[in-house]
Amino acid sequence: MTLTPVSRAATAGLRRARVGDRVPPEVLDRTRARRLEATALVVPGAPPLDGYLAALDRSARAFADWDGRVATVAADGADGHRVLVVDRYGQIYDVVDGTEATDLPAPDALEEWFRFLATACPECGVIDDPVLRGPTP
Repeated sequence: MTLTPVSRAATAGLRRARVGDRVPPEVLDRTRARRLEATALVVPGAPPLDGYLAALDRSARAFADWDGRVATVAADGADGHRVLVVDRYGQIYDVVDGTEATDLPAPDALEEWFRFLATACPECGVIDDPVLRGPTP
C-alpha cells in the first residue's frame, strides 16, 4: 500500500470531493510507465484504521490482477474516514464516508470496482468483454 504525502489543503480538498470530480495529480503517484491502474484512495480520520488498512494490504494481489491499488494519505484527525475510488485519469467514481472501518468498502467491493474500471473502454466508456470478444451488448 502506498502512503501518499499530500498537504493539508489537498487532504481538505479530498474531504469535499464528490463523484465526477478529479483528484489533483500530485495526490496520485503516476510515476510508473503503465499508468493504467485505478486507485482506492483512503483518507483516514480518527480513530486509527490499522485493521482496515491491513485487510486492504492482504488483498493487494487481487487488486493488482485488475490494475487496482490502494493509496492512503496521512490521517487528518477528522471525525470520519473516507474512501474514494478513482479511475486511471483521476476521476472519482465512488465516495464512501464512515465513522467506523466497517462503514467503508470491504476488499471484495473494491475489487469489483477495479474489475469494472479495468474493463471500461477509455475511448467510449463501453465495458469491454473480459475474454476479449469485443464490447458487451
